Amino acid sequence: MKVAIVAYGHSDNVICLAKHVSSLAEVKVIFITSGNRFTRSIFDWDLRQLPFGLTQDEEVVRQYIGASVDRYLNGSIGVLIARTPSRSIVKDWSRRNLTYVKEVAEFILDNSFDVVHFNGFSGFQLHFYRYLKALPKVYTVHDYVPHGGEWKITPVVLNRIYAKMNYQFIQHYRYLSKSFARFYSVDPERVHTIYCGPLEVYRSFSIKSISEEPKTILFFGRISPYKGIRYLIEAMPEIRRQLPGVKCVIAGKGNIGMAFENNGEYEIYNYHIPNDKMVDLVRRAAVIVLPYTDATHSAVLMTSYAFNKPVVASRVGGIPEVVFDDITGLLVPPGNAHAISTAIISLLHDEKKRIDMKNSIARMCTTGFLSWDHIAKDTVMVYQEAIRS
Repeated sequence: MKVAIVAYGHSDNVICLAKHVSSLAEVKVIFITSGNRFTRSIFDWDLRQLPFGLTQDEEVVRQYIGASVDRYLNGSIGVLIARTPSRSIVKDWSRRNLTYVKEVAEFILDNSFDVVHFNGFSGFQLHFYRYLKALPKVYTVHDYVPHGGEWKITPVVLNRIYAKMNYQFIQHYRYLSKSFARFYSVDPERVHTIYCGPLEVYRSFSIKSISEEPKTILFFGRISPYKGIRYLIEAMPEIRRQLPGVKCVIAGKGNIGMAFENNGEYEIYNYHIPNDKMVDLVRRAAVIVLPYTDATHSAVLMTSYAFNKPVVASRVGGIPEVVFDDITGLLVPPGNAHAISTAIISLLHDEKKRIDMKNSIARMCTTGFLSWDHIAKDTVMVYQEAIRS
């Protein structure tokens, strides 16, 4: 089977999935980029020297993906990069975006791929569907509606159109599969739940020996209102009172949205964190905190699991499907600073509990339902269903 994965983002997820699917099928990944910058999880590319259109030159692509990702992939898949002037599908007056999307579609057709797997959201799906209408198609939708505080109508309108097209859909949680099918009136038989595994590609980004700090907690990732960082900050005075010397590391780009005193208990990196720096921060932390007020798929959670880190996470969305209370972490009600402080204090006080949780995470991610071998087999089954239908 030959599989083309067309990815608009979620690069960490896509790279891990493609590597493991490559043990069962021939895989090529095509990253669709626009403008002068592509900043998506593991990648932060300056595109100004990259020509528009499809770049297939292996040496050029290798320079962009970098030595760490190249080492992780170890030749298992082919990677290509397509660059368009913008992401516009309406104000594309010169039809340049359409021209370059068509070039990618023609590459897929000319190379006789059996199935194309779209990953992430873009208006370009309208163009791709036009050229690839007869090809079996799978579509992973990460956020079927925008997060709280980030509402935009365009993704909802376009997803309503895509829902009527002949895709097999993938969602990362059972909760999301049901919600997606209900919201867009999609036949549930076309919506498949396949979990995301630990984002192990990040292990390739830092080879330094970093010791875990038993009093350090970490909040990392893009900062947005739905991430609930305010509730972690509100929890900190009680945590510090019961655990003198505790350190709360906040790492990520975005508006924290509130003023607070820092008397030495915070370590703040309020910018886009390079991969090696982020990995070092994860390794330092004893506990990762996800105080979200709503959630779809969480790359932060799967990155934490890649390093076997226990979590304190809100009981929202699909998170309870992959965070097992008192086994791989502690679940708390959303928007509850007291519950967050109680959970963090409990874990930092109990080293044995943290070790047991680490072992449980490792088992779940190597031989359990979050193992990439299991996920790759389920994904190939969806490809086969797309071909049959």
